[in-house]
Amino acid sequence: MRVAALHVWPAGAQVPEPREALDLTWLGAEDDRHAGLTMLSDSRTTHVYERGIEIRNHRQLSLVSVEELALIAEQLGLDAPLEPGLIADNIALSGAPTLTALPRMTRLEFASGAVIITGGVNTPCTIAGAMVGQVHGTAPEKFPKAAWDRRGITGWVDRPGRIAVGDAVTAHPPG
Repeated sequence: MRVAALHVWPAGAQVPEPREALDLTWLGAEDDRHAGLTMLSDSRTTHVYERGIEIRNHRQLSLVSVEELALIAEQLGLDAPLEPGLIADNIALSGAPTLTALPRMTRLEFASGAVIITGGVNTPCTIAGAMVGQVHGTAPEKFPKAAWDRRGITGWVDRPGRIAVGDAVTAHPPG
């Protein structure tokens, strides 16, 4: 696998912004709205915590596969693949056609030695669907079905370091 694109979505920005490199810290990508050691529990964690409880931030980063983005675009009937960053992903990887199927707790090791631990599937939503709709004119509610099992994964920094477009990435499954 290789890093194909990098993005951050700063608070107050309308859309994610491309970067050639990211300095990952214990907080994640510090300029990104999902950075932080903790987060408030939300609809994805209500089976474990009441909404609004402070918990460990397992969603510091969002990772997608360019191959899966192409499949989502195909399901939506688009003529071209979705561009990395469009659905608020931080890291787009090439050579990862089944990224979304990686098991939780897989270690993704970057050329610099930086490591991200995968937190699991990033469930598709109409927020990302609206972002796609603004660019491609698709209905936001069509995105979740088109992106099911292809939306990518979330993760958190296990070892800080600098990552850059073009860097090699090695997956180490749990166990």
